[in-house]
Amino acid sequence: MKLYMNTEQDYTIDIFSRMMKRQSKHVLQAVDIPEAVTPEMRTVLVNWLVQVHEFLDLHEETLYLAVYLMNSYMKVHKIQTLFLQLLAVSCLFIACKMEEKLIPQPADLCFMMEDAFSKKELLKMEKKVLYRLRFELQYIQPLHFLRLLSITGKCPENVEYLAMYFMELTLLEADGAMIEPALLASSALSLAQMVFQESGILSPDPGGHVPLYSYSDADLILPRQLMGRAALRARSDSKSSWKKYSRGQRHRVSTGPAMSSPKHLSRCIGLL
Repeated sequence: MKLYMNTEQDYTIDIFSRMMKRQSKHVLQAVDIPEAVTPEMRTVLVNWLVQVHEFLDLHEETLYLAVYLMNSYMKVHKIQTLFLQLLAVSCLFIACKMEEKLIPQPADLCFMMEDAFSKKELLKMEKKVLYRLRFELQYIQPLHFLRLLSITGKCPENVEYLAMYFMELTLLEADGAMIEPALLASSALSLAQMVFQESGILSPDPGGHVPLYSYSDADLILPRQLMGRAALRARSDSKSSWKKYSRGQRHRVSTGPAMSSPKHLSRCIGLL
């Protein structure tokens, strides 16, 4: 399989193959989702975490890793709903240490929680997460698959950003944690291309998207529907990700011409 990478092409094939083999171990099952954390709780929590992440100007990988660590902790250890915010911030703190050059200070993170928890409580929760997860803190990022797809398919930057927007919305959904990272990325990019084509911004043949994976169109349907429905709700509810991707540095993809009418997206996921 030729990936057409500009640099380190020999290593890219090995890295890609390893990512594909290891990605399934990072997917949650339905039984792993704690019943005590309702879908509404999860949406509110991750929506707030997106706000904190953007305010601190952190890397995109940091957000995905933080949510993954939070999911993983709830899989292996019960958490009282009272401490969900503390867990989320502790996971973000750990993710920053893995992905960022400049690490937020614990006092700043406590301030983001309106000092509902102290620095001591934050550091104690950090230790609990590290212990329960046995310091297994890395996972296969869907963002990495998306970037590979975008490069090999020579996708326009606005299409890639719309795909990133769709993927980020799945962080708010428990079902999103049960989708393989490569399938998530493939579905997001596929949906972004479809929306741009439906709106008339891209021609029916956008030019050279080469699929990297063996997923069929049938495999992409359910993830695309999950993302599409989440995007329709995000616009009406003014979710943090919707606001984040309405900004100029992200091509305003959540509010731009392709997403200006809900009909475009609804047709792409089969609602019209």
